Amino acid sequence: MFTGIIQEVAKVFSITKKTNSNIIAITSNIVYQDTKISDSINVNGVCLTVVKKEKNILFFEAIKTTLEKTNLKRLKINEYVNLEQALKISDKLGGHFVLGHIDTEAKLLKIIKKNNYWQLELELFSKFKKYVVENGSISIDGISLTIKKINYNSFTLDIIPFTYQNTNIKYRKIGDYLNIEFDYLLKATLKNSGGSAVWI
Repeated sequence: MFTGIIQEVAKVFSITKKTNSNIIAITSNIVYQDTKISDSINVNGVCLTVVKKEKNILFFEAIKTTLEKTNLKRLKINEYVNLEQALKISDKLGGHFVLGHIDTEAKLLKIIKKNNYWQLELELFSKFKKYVVENGSISIDGISLTIKKINYNSFTLDIIPFTYQNTNIKYRKIGDYLNIEFDYLLKATLKNSGGSAVWI
């Protein structure tokens, strides 16, 4: 489990394609230091296991089903990714509960620079609309963010300067596909209430 508070923006070192998986090697300085083989790391919102580490490079294996559902299949060498280590019991929960299980990808439709922040607009498919609520939490490429506004087939997010500068959002372009994980607590509430969220 993670919090959506990114610890490091790291660069893809290499990608080795196998029959049913990709070995993704990522150069890391911060997360590398306190990471062991078999640890779970949030990579662009995807929970992956460290299968090898050497010379400040972390190696992960992403299987076919993970690649099909996430933007890890679109990664290129030297691309920047968000990294976060798994939540420890003693850690502060600064964002929200993020499981690292991606629900879908969403295309980035707009990036608008406001006076002192940025606004992103992402596509929203109708089947996922029930999981998106104004002022609710959402994980975008592993970043814990707050939904600003819901439109007919899109939603917007406001990005403060600190988040913009300390995540891979600053490298994103219109047309990029971002990993989306909807709020687990909202999904659980909807499931237990038969599809209608009841807030108290």
